[in-house]
Amino acid sequence: MWLCPDVLKSIQNRSILICILMLGAFPWCSAVAQTIDLEFRDSLAFENESNADFENPSETDAAPFEQLIEEGRSHTATQPPVSTVNQQLTGASRSSRAAKFSERVAAVSRLSRPVGGGGNADEGIFDGETVQDRPVGIQLGSLRLTPSFDAGLGWTDNAEQANGGTPDGFYEVDAAVGVVSNWERHELGLELRGSLRAFFNEPDNNQPVVTGRGNVRLDLGDLTTADIDGVYSFSREERSSAENEASTGRTNSVQEIGGRFSLNRQVSLVQLRGGIGVDRAVYGGQMSSSQPRDNTVFDATLRTSFDTGAAFEPYLEGGFLVRKYDQDCNSDPSCFDRTSRGYFVKAGVSVDRGPKLRGQFGIGYRAEYLDDDRLEALQGLIFDGAFVWSPTRRDTVTVSGATSFSGTNISGASGSILYAGDARYAHQFTQNLVGDVQFGYTYRTYQGVDIVEQEGSGSFGLVWAFSKDAALLSRYTFRAFESSTPNSNYTSSLIEAGLRIRR
Repeated sequence: MWLCPDVLKSIQNRSILICILMLGAFPWCSAVAQTIDLEFRDSLAFENESNADFENPSETDAAPFEQLIEEGRSHTATQPPVSTVNQQLTGASRSSRAAKFSERVAAVSRLSRPVGGGGNADEGIFDGETVQDRPVGIQLGSLRLTPSFDAGLGWTDNAEQANGGTPDGFYEVDAAVGVVSNWERHELGLELRGSLRAFFNEPDNNQPVVTGRGNVRLDLGDLTTADIDGVYSFSREERSSAENEASTGRTNSVQEIGGRFSLNRQVSLVQLRGGIGVDRAVYGGQMSSSQPRDNTVFDATLRTSFDTGAAFEPYLEGGFLVRKYDQDCNSDPSCFDRTSRGYFVKAGVSVDRGPKLRGQFGIGYRAEYLDDDRLEALQGLIFDGAFVWSPTRRDTVTVSGATSFSGTNISGASGSILYAGDARYAHQFTQNLVGDVQFGYTYRTYQGVDIVEQEGSGSFGLVWAFSKDAALLSRYTFRAFESSTPNSNYTSSLIEAGLRIRR
């Protein structure tokens, strides 16, 4: 499960650039810090003593931040829907746009959202956003629109993201619009986003990504709610993936469509959540295999959590699923019937210690038993969860993990299991200058064949808001990919900078 020595050496050499950037920023940040009083949480109280070397921050020092919270409460309590932590982690490899730090914070907040709504606004938590250009939206009756547009230029030493890749420059655009409701009861949230990373020398390496998601919450009573969620995404498969069937030209397109209906009910100290869902994957483009891999997963789940009023809330979750492939073998002996039925069980704990620490973690087991006796069961350990820790008003840390099961058409393989995790840290140098550091790792194993894929990544970014509607963005990203498939290993460095406009 470890990256080979050559890749580790490459990571070490290329990480020098990140160190130079950070060391170069420290003296300037130190000068800025001398003019800014640190604002610790009220829970970290200190008493002024005659022999102490520090003083409590004054009320006026904290006033700008507290005023921001009060002014922003009216328009941050309801936010456009963001992808779940699982979607952010398991779908990041095919996306040219990584999830923003604030999206991760919002996704973790939703994990602990109580019956009856709320839970999206974590007062006092720094969400990685700059203050001056914080979006307020455009009010249209009882709906609020939050448009945004990013554009920039960049360069990478591996445009193909594959073994033997070539350097190339690119331009990138990212446009999005969110819609949220401002109703006394119920809640509506929609978001549509499209991005394109277009390379100058080779258009076949372009990375288009389109996502759309929506959520409707129906308040059926004080202790009963219903949620309807939908999601759509379009992207292109990575060239180095074992699933990629396009040896030349553009890689295959991947479309994912999903929907879920869930019912939540609070009964005394027990919260029940049951739901049914459907997730469909459609692949297009060049197909070297005779067996398509388009498939649909239907599932039914039930979760029981116990709210005892303590900071730790245990939960149990389980469900059944059916994976159906579009192709019917029709007694063809060369065809693998990968239609499967399975289950999963999981136990975990939610943590809610106010704005200081919040999140949940669960561990369990999942199994899919395929109709074709020649194929092994797709089964293994599962874990997922995410935590947000905010030690001070200017610092926030998120740690996340997720497991994903995917179908395949690789001969002899039942499917693949992806384990993904990352850690992110954001710091507010000033109200309009924010930096973040991210590290991630993924491990994919294929059941029935000897194929293992690993990837390590790291990035460092800065955002400077210079007006109420605009900010400058910059980021450096390094990736190292290793696969048991011959001639698939690669490393890549990417530098990008651009302008963000939002309302």
